[in-house]
Amino acid sequence: MEAEQIREGVKNIQQGDKAASKGLFRKPDWDLAASYYDRAATCFKIAKSYDQAVQAYAKSSEALFKSDAIHLAGKATENAAFILAQNLNQPQRAAEAYQKASNFFMTQGSIDRAAEQLEKAGRALENVDVNASFDMYSKACTLYEQEDRGRFAMEIYKKGISLLVRNKKYDKAIEMLKRETQVLQKLSSRTHLYKANLSILVLVLAIGDDVEAGKQFSSMCGEEAEIAEDLLRAYDQRDQELLERTVRVQHMTFLDNEIVKLARLLTVPGEVLSQKHSNYHRTEAEIELYGNKISNNENSNTVEEEDEDEGLR
Repeated sequence: MEAEQIREGVKNIQQGDKAASKGLFRKPDWDLAASYYDRAATCFKIAKSYDQAVQAYAKSSEALFKSDAIHLAGKATENAAFILAQNLNQPQRAAEAYQKASNFFMTQGSIDRAAEQLEKAGRALENVDVNASFDMYSKACTLYEQEDRGRFAMEIYKKGISLLVRNKKYDKAIEMLKRETQVLQKLSSRTHLYKANLSILVLVLAIGDDVEAGKQFSSMCGEEAEIAEDLLRAYDQRDQELLERTVRVQHMTFLDNEIVKLARLLTVPGEVLSQKHSNYHRTEAEIELYGNKISNNENSNTVEEEDEDEGLR
């Protein structure tokens, strides 16, 4: 079965090459060539000959581009990227293909699809190149920001911020959060804005910048401001117990998981986590278990926030 599909795929490639060639009295038929290449890619996928499938999609994309079918060229390249990421486990090649697909969609004027490809590129690179992964997420957000459609970038902001916090790149995480707050201000989404501001404060405290922490406090409102005040008081008074109580109040659990984990590891200058709390962080498995509990808390809080989140829809 697989051998038969491969033979059929090779046959389609040959027919596609013939259609794409220039003869003495004929021009290349790029539409016909693309259809043959696409059939070949399907045959190779069925046969699980994934390298050949990627090559066939690349040929199809090139033929579609030359026939001015830009959107379809982008889809063919996206198909190749998916195989590279999921079947061949080649994240860097996959990211390159996703970026190429993004460029096709940008040329065609589809901003959403272009940003989606960059997000996929970022996801593919998370475990191999943190900086490149974040760069993809950042560029995806930029596409939406430039079109004044930042509300569609909310999930991408979160992915980029979580990636940075997980890898202790707190300065960049703060920059990303500040970009997010600018969008949230335009949307008048107070609940999410207050969470973002509190998240920034946690990161500033993790860096150890007391001056910037004081400045950040001036932008706080509501219960988040009370929490921020207790955090700053704990640092000012070197009160580790107050800090550990504060990072465990309910409103803190509504922040993104990576921020909550980081907050629970904060210590005032000259102190360490108390024994009962440091035991909680002994293993990554325990931290992940807590992260799942946080997700459940966030889900239970959704109804409470719906009225204030209309601007995000």
